[in-house]
Amino acid sequence: MVKPETSQEIKSLYLVSIIEDNAHTALNLQELLSKSGDFQFLKHYTSAQQAILSLPDEVPDIVILDIGLPGKNGLECLKELRLKTLNTKYVIFTVFEDEEKIVEAIQGGASGYLLKDTPPALFLAELRVIVLGGAPLTARIADKIIREFTKKEETKITPLVNTLGLTERELQILNFVALGMTFPDIAEELDISSHTVSRHIEKIYKKMEVHSKSEAIIRGRRMGIIRDVPGYP
Repeated sequence: MVKPETSQEIKSLYLVSIIEDNAHTALNLQELLSKSGDFQFLKHYTSAQQAILSLPDEVPDIVILDIGLPGKNGLECLKELRLKTLNTKYVIFTVFEDEEKIVEAIQGGASGYLLKDTPPALFLAELRVIVLGGAPLTARIADKIIREFTKKEETKITPLVNTLGLTERELQILNFVALGMTFPDIAEELDISSHTVSRHIEKIYKKMEVHSKSEAIIRGRRMGIIRDVPGYP
């Protein structure tokens, strides 16, 4: 019996609102959305205060949210809006690569964290991942989180021994998967093909004796092998 699709999976058009004080950036985003068959621009807000007041009356499917807003910043805005728009996905769109801001955004309920220099085609692809339930991070952001987290963890806990026979590359890919990166993102980061990534994933599942990404992540965390990425300083 085929499992019925959810309402989000069968939607053909997603409404997108923008919270951005830079008019040029907001206009570029509107033009990009207009060229997509999946997304439709709904409304532009220039401040957190304006969005908090009006956005709950015109609820979009996705909100593209800048951090550096005047008055209340984007992270404060995110926390307030999440309480009023439970079914809306929020993607941070910013120039900031600060690890603390990234973690705060994710903890605040952001569904993705993308940099403003993300190529247009990749940006739209990431939005599609978000509406289907994914939580994308650009490769550079994921890499930064891994580096910072590794440095902190190395001073606190000695990782458990890898008893599954995973290679350094397989451990590396497992950690990227745990961060929510897509196969194409991993392929781009490691300069290999998506097919090669898939082959590595198959080997990882076989060695870990699991059948899904979630099972691999859970077992990897229990073993302590999802804490660092071999080959990174």
